[in-house]
Amino acid sequence: MSCNNKDLYSSLGWCQGETVIPGIRQRVYFIPKRNIVKWPTLPATAETAEDLATYEGSFLLAAEKKWLYLDVLSDKSPVTSETQGEIPSVTTLNKATFKHPGVKKAVTAFARQANNDDMVYLIQTKTGEFRVLGNELFNTLTKVSTAIGGAVTEEAGTTLEIEVSDVCPAPFYTGKIETEDGEIDASDGSTTTPEGEG
Repeated sequence: MSCNNKDLYSSLGWCQGETVIPGIRQRVYFIPKRNIVKWPTLPATAETAEDLATYEGSFLLAAEKKWLYLDVLSDKSPVTSETQGEIPSVTTLNKATFKHPGVKKAVTAFARQANNDDMVYLIQTKTGEFRVLGNELFNTLTKVSTAIGGAVTEEAGTTLEIEVSDVCPAPFYTGKIETEDGEIDASDGSTTTPEGEG
């Protein structure tokens, strides 16, 4: 057996005074995993270190299926990744908390289904990059809790707790995102609306 793993480490610099902007944008996209016909690939080897953390290609969805959206309170919706397991089986546990301000019927219906479903989520960072929570190998756990509230000053809303194991911390995605409102190019965030609209 020959091990020819390419060494793709690169220096990780930071310029004094450079601002690192945390957080995600308001709109999160989701789809049940069963509606994905073909996945982009996460390369085992690559030309650059950055390529190693980025999916190649685009998601191919089943006929008539689109990515749906969930609007969240972005400043209350953190995303994290942490190492789990032991060598040679170390993986990453990707987690997110999505705070949605709604408690109406559509949100309750989402909770009823997602509690027992395997979902994939696309988040966009404040700096514009899209990242993926969910993959072909491991199931995504979506735990939903609702707070209807009591007193006038109490907070109402729905909280989604997402957990999924992966071989990479929330991989980057630069392919196409087919949504109800048009196609998003995840490489630059631009949107193309369907013909006859906009």
